[in-house]
Amino acid sequence: MAQYTGVLVRQNLQDQGAMPRTGGWTASPDVFSVGTQPTTNPQATYGSTTSYATDPTQPVVQNAPNYIYLRGKNLGTAATTGEAQLFYAPQSLFLYPVQWMNNQITTSTGANVSTIASMAPNAIGVTTDAFRWTPPTTSEHYCLVGFISTADFPFSSQQPPAAVSSMDQLAAWIGSTGGAGWHNVQWATNSATFTNTTPYPASSTAATVQLALTCTGLPVGSQVSFSSATPLPDGTYLNLPLTTVPTTGQIGFFIVANVPANWSTTISYSYYANGGTGLSTFNLAMSASIIQASENDVFAKYTRPSTEVFPNHQQFDHATGKEIHPSNIVVNYLIPVGSDVTMLASS
Repeated sequence: MAQYTGVLVRQNLQDQGAMPRTGGWTASPDVFSVGTQPTTNPQATYGSTTSYATDPTQPVVQNAPNYIYLRGKNLGTAATTGEAQLFYAPQSLFLYPVQWMNNQITTSTGANVSTIASMAPNAIGVTTDAFRWTPPTTSEHYCLVGFISTADFPFSSQQPPAAVSSMDQLAAWIGSTGGAGWHNVQWATNSATFTNTTPYPASSTAATVQLALTCTGLPVGSQVSFSSATPLPDGTYLNLPLTTVPTTGQIGFFIVANVPANWSTTISYSYYANGGTGLSTFNLAMSASIIQASENDVFAKYTRPSTEVFPNHQQFDHATGKEIHPSNIVVNYLIPVGSDVTMLASS
């Protein structure tokens, strides 16, 4: 048997790159969802030999942003970078390319490609900028199809011919393509009531930013979260973990992060009713505020204490996802600069 010499995306845990490929091909351990929050330092988490021996995939949550990573092992003799792409395929016994090649999943910045840093021979590389997929609530089955291409194995040589229209042709493409993997989607038992996505446009200057979710009239026991998988320079993300709402009165949750100049992303925020009913009308608002840098800050005369602008708000550490004790919260002076509000009504 021949040996694949590109970046291998395995069909299964037993796959070591022998060509043509054989065995089960719908459970690739290298195309995997990790849930509704991206993973800090995915290279260290999923690029170790211990993780490589497992399938880390988690069930996919409907109506919520799910973060999906690709990884591969460089079976070549020279270091190489990789470019990952991801697609979703609807339910079908035979997944002909015409059914899914137009269903591309993008990153939080809307990019079709997520780059993998240089991999030495036999090294394992992982996408840093995760793909984000918000599937609809449905009973339909889906499959994820991922590719990792390199200079020697470009995507143009890996993607299936559009003319594939028979089982024999499909099997021949699968058997001859070492840089592609498939993974059937398993649904989680819970699902979000809704998810909205709002842009975080680039600023020409760096800033310390407060991002908040403010809940008004939401049912007790409901949950909220927000997330983006575009890494900040320190490798962290703008994320609020799934957090339970304890009151129908106004309450909120926020993070504070240093955002560099010319950095942009999109942020998805989600609401889980969990069977509860809020007030007759209620809303969930996501907002961004700039924190005053100093007394001489250009915005100083416009700022107000964060406790005045956002009363009854709890702070979380965006790097760890842990709540910060109220006694340790710094009362910053800030000015709100934008918001996205979703109004709801009890049925």
